[in-house]
Amino acid sequence: MPLQYGGTEATDNSGVLNYVVVEYTGARINGEKEFNGITLYGVGSGTKISNIAALYGDDDAIEFFGGTVDVTNALMVDARDDLFDWTQGWTGKGSNWYGLRTADFTAISEDPRGIEGDGNLDGNSPADTGQSNVTIDKLTLVNAGTIQFADMIKIRRGSNATITNALVALVGGDATASDFVDLTDKRGYASNDISITVTGANIDITDIKQDATEEGTDIPANTGTVTATAGTTGGADSSVFTWTGFSGFPTIE
Repeated sequence: MPLQYGGTEATDNSGVLNYVVVEYTGARINGEKEFNGITLYGVGSGTKISNIAALYGDDDAIEFFGGTVDVTNALMVDARDDLFDWTQGWTGKGSNWYGLRTADFTAISEDPRGIEGDGNLDGNSPADTGQSNVTIDKLTLVNAGTIQFADMIKIRRGSNATITNALVALVGGDATASDFVDLTDKRGYASNDISITVTGANIDITDIKQDATEEGTDIPANTGTVTATAGTTGGADSSVFTWTGFSGFPTIE
């Protein structure tokens, strides 16, 4: 039977994660069932999560299923699928997030992404209340590998997000991504209140999908705000992750 989780106390305290590294975690059971490197099910805002790293996982590096927890200083490296993922109405905050696929990591799922953000019930009820509403400041997403990302940022199915000080980069001649920012989906687009401020390095910053024709549906076009500039400024501070022992941060230029 499906896993049951959650509760009615938004400020619930599930404890503390601080200075924690997980490696080679997660598993792909089949096309519908996977375990992530770090999975947070309905975790409340009284929980303290900071200085965490998930390396070389077999599905998403980290995924939020609902909840209100905030996460500060998160390093996600070489996940087989998405680097950061949320769904089922997560309403927390993220600060100083760094996601990276390195040059020699070739494990892949069907559609790996830098961010995959969903609203509630995996898009089955995009008009429902209780949609995801996420705030992220200081975010870096880098593909330095030979495996193409489906999207660097994909937010859809009713999810709202406010993302500031973001840097998205392709590093190396073989690094590619199908989409820079994509806010469309056949089950429902991202919230029209979405706001993303992002710098793009070595990527087409005009590749922003909000048009209703992108998915071949009659869903109205997304009218949120995406402000994109070319360059290498902004993003997370990678120096705070020295304690993890990971030293493979690429030069973004």
